[in-house]
Amino acid sequence: MADWYGEHYSSVTATADGSVFHTYMHRAMERRYGPQASFPRVLEVGGNRGEHIPFVRHQFTDYLVTDLRLPVLPDQLSADSRIRAEACDVLSIPQRDGTFDRVIATCLLHHVDSPLMAAREMRRVVRPGGQITILLPTDPGLAYRVGKAVTSGRAARRAGLGDRYKLIGAIDHRNHFQSIKEQLRYAFRPDTVGVDWYPFRLPSMSLNAFAVFTIVTSSVS
Repeated sequence: MADWYGEHYSSVTATADGSVFHTYMHRAMERRYGPQASFPRVLEVGGNRGEHIPFVRHQFTDYLVTDLRLPVLPDQLSADSRIRAEACDVLSIPQRDGTFDRVIATCLLHHVDSPLMAAREMRRVVRPGGQITILLPTDPGLAYRVGKAVTSGRAARRAGLGDRYKLIGAIDHRNHFQSIKEQLRYAFRPDTVGVDWYPFRLPSMSLNAFAVFTIVTSSVS
């Protein structure tokens, strides 16, 4: 799995760094926020190399980007004293309750063993009244499958990697959208949950490629 992401991700995947889809997804996650907003302490889980950070528009004083392996940030981010990186498993976040004002997760929950446990951990470490932003691809929705087939799937086939690409997808996307959605609904049942659908904004897994969940946490445990 690590070899695939290291050797082929940027040349095959439609959402690789710098692509149109990459930019579109990350901007969608920040659409609700602007320079006037402030979340002083931010935690990003499954943040890889900090690809989301340049799209953050609100103010912050401390941004902790984490992944299973210690994220290696590009020079521009590592030079920012507000930004730091740590190894962290989202299923067991080593931070105290209510530590952060905002938690961010991009395309993460379809990879983990327990989306419910991950959601509970994210909720635990964000303060009451804080926010959690989660982007979920609508896999296996129709729009998602068609888009994937004509972009990354086609690129993989042209590179002679079609069979391996299918295997990686089957292993890596172990949770489907509807299952994760129900687990989020349960984990955040005391909270206010908003869902924005893209690109068509209609509440349909089949018509859209991904959805952004924005959770405003309550003080109820």
